[in-house]
Formats: sequence, structure tokens, C-alpha cells
Amino acid sequence: MKNSLPTLGFIGTGTLTTALVTGFCARAAETPYPIVLSPRSRKNSERLRAAYPGRVTVAESMQEVTDRSDWVMLAVLPGAGEEVCRSLRFRPDHKVINFMSDKTLPQIREWIGDTAVLCHMVPLTFNAFCDGPIVLSPPNGEAAEIFGHIGKVVQLEERYHAAVLAAVTGCVAPFFTLMDTLSQWSASQGVPRELAAQYVTSFFGAVCQEAAGLDAEGLHRMAATATPGGINYMVKDLLAQREGFDMWAQAMEPAIQRLAANIPKPQL
Repeated sequence: MKNSLPTLGFIGTGTLTTALVTGFCARAAETPYPIVLSPRSRKNSERLRAAYPGRVTVAESMQEVTDRSDWVMLAVLPGAGEEVCRSLRFRPDHKVINFMSDKTLPQIREWIGDTAVLCHMVPLTFNAFCDGPIVLSPPNGEAAEIFGHIGKVVQLEERYHAAVLAAVTGCVAPFFTLMDTLSQWSASQGVPRELAAQYVTSFFGAVCQEAAGLDAEGLHRMAATATPGGINYMVKDLLAQREGFDMWAQAMEPAIQRLAANIPKPQL
């Protein structure tokens, strides 16, 4: 029987495309979307085709990707975005999703013409494990259904708000640095290095799992919960005195300035 699922095409096969394709193929039995990859980053494309034969094909050209696909994901580096987009022919019935962080949808539309759907998306490498958020703006039911198989889709009306949440993704390296710092400190106190790393990563993994079930009020409540005189209270108080938490918000300012340089900020 012919596959009635839409074909997903990716222009660019970098880290994000690799993660998304891996996630989709992990759910192959449930939703076996046909996937077409561009020859850009051919080494990655060929590796994915070899890993998922029958699910993933590699096109001979980027134009072939658009010709064979229902949904086209623009996953090239922002610096190459205009050149790549203008070189391709899109159909009016194409559904297009932009991954380029600093490009606006009006810019993309100028480059590719009118299409049935044009959205912006902020996927993450965690989607390879069918976990983590995926920002989508503006909301689109079909795109949310497709990508909801590999992550929790957060739909936003305002493109600026998508940039705000994209800025938060800049905390991945600092988060790993925090864990590494605590792991190294534990090792400096005599804990075997590997055991220290295992404990710290397992500890924060459990904390994140608990946090994933909280709403905004619950998160605020947990942040304010610490037994006076206890270890959590002591550490939090010391960090607060040194503006350790304010620095996280301050670090977001240059990130949002870069990501939203061409995006109007809605009135509060």
C-alpha cells in the first residue's frame, strides 16, 4: 500500500537535521515518514541513509529535495540562507519550515515566493531521543502533529517570542559547565572522577525530570522552597548574594539582541 504520509525534505544536513531524522526514524513503526536529504554535508547524509535504509534517501541536488517533498525544512547555515533559497524553485503547495535563527518569515517569503505554509521552528539536538521542546511560530496544526512525535511542540503567535525561547537554548553549554564544575570539585575532594561524574549527571537528570512535570506556579514554588539552615538554603543564599542567578538573565540580553535584531518586539 502506498505511504500516505507526507515526505519530509531537509535542505542542509548538519547537527539539527541529523537529530531530527534520528528522532523520526526512532518512531518509524508509528509514523514512517519518507525522508529526503540534500547532498550538502554529504558525509552526514550518507551516514543517515546507511543507518536507516528504506526510510532515508539522499537526493542528487537540493532542487530534487524540494521536488520530491511535501514539507521542506530550511536547515542551512544563516549565512548561506539567501543564496540557497533563491537558487531553489518552490511550489505553491509546498509547506516550508525555517530553522535559520536570525531570518524572518518575510525575508524567507521574498526569497522563495508564496507557499501553502511558512513557519519558523527552533528544534533541538535532544529531539534525536524524541524528547525536549520544539518551538513553532506561527502555530500550525499539521506541523505540530508531525513534530510532536519527536518532541513537545510549543506554538507561539509572535516570532519575537520564539527568539526569546531560542535565546534560552544558549544555556546548554553553561549547564554542562555547571555539572562539570561540580563533578571536578567532587573529584578534588577525593571522590573517584568517574563516580563523581556519574553522580552529578544522574542527580541533575533526576532534578530535570521532576521539573518537567511543573507548571509556571509550581516551578516558582520549588525555586522558593528551601529549609532555613539547610544545605539548599545555604547554597542558594550565597549564590543570590553574589548575583549568581541574575547573571543568567543578564546573559540572555546579548543573545536576544542577536537573535531578534530584525524582528519587531510586540508591545507588552
